[in-house]
Amino acid sequence: MADKVKSIFKAIDTFFEKIGRVVSLLIFVIMIITTVEVVSRYVFNYPTMWVWPINKQLFGLFILFAGIYTMHKDDHIRVEIIYDLFSPRTRSIARYIALACFIIFMIALIIQGSRMGWNAWAAKETLSGAFRFPVYPLKILIPVAAFLFLLEGIVVFSRKNNKDN
Repeated sequence: MADKVKSIFKAIDTFFEKIGRVVSLLIFVIMIITTVEVVSRYVFNYPTMWVWPINKQLFGLFILFAGIYTMHKDDHIRVEIIYDLFSPRTRSIARYIALACFIIFMIALIIQGSRMGWNAWAAKETLSGAFRFPVYPLKILIPVAAFLFLLEGIVVFSRKNNKDN
């Protein structure tokens, strides 16, 4: 059974490694689109109406998955100056409290994000203004990303727990 769990955890880690690399390329897309807007606006005096709404959507997508990838790489910021003062037992308790808070937050995000995503999907929500770009696909991704974040959090917690034991 333990080997099966390890292989599932390894598959999850591999998945997030690949997703993280793909999603990281969105920054280059955002930079190119922004450059197009700047050149269009200041060189040709012809601003676009689609760049900023598209960039906000792409950045939202980037943020959804960047947090998961950061957790996968164990690069989230911690207040280690305080944590390092704890005894091993207190560190373990702190990790469990952090895991409980993380799980509660992710479950709330999954539930609320699902409601918001469903409502946006049902209404086929679009941006207001002249450029009526659909926003419901991004809103549907919020609970999906929260669920994936929850999975990766459990994998990372398990991995750290096994190192400590």
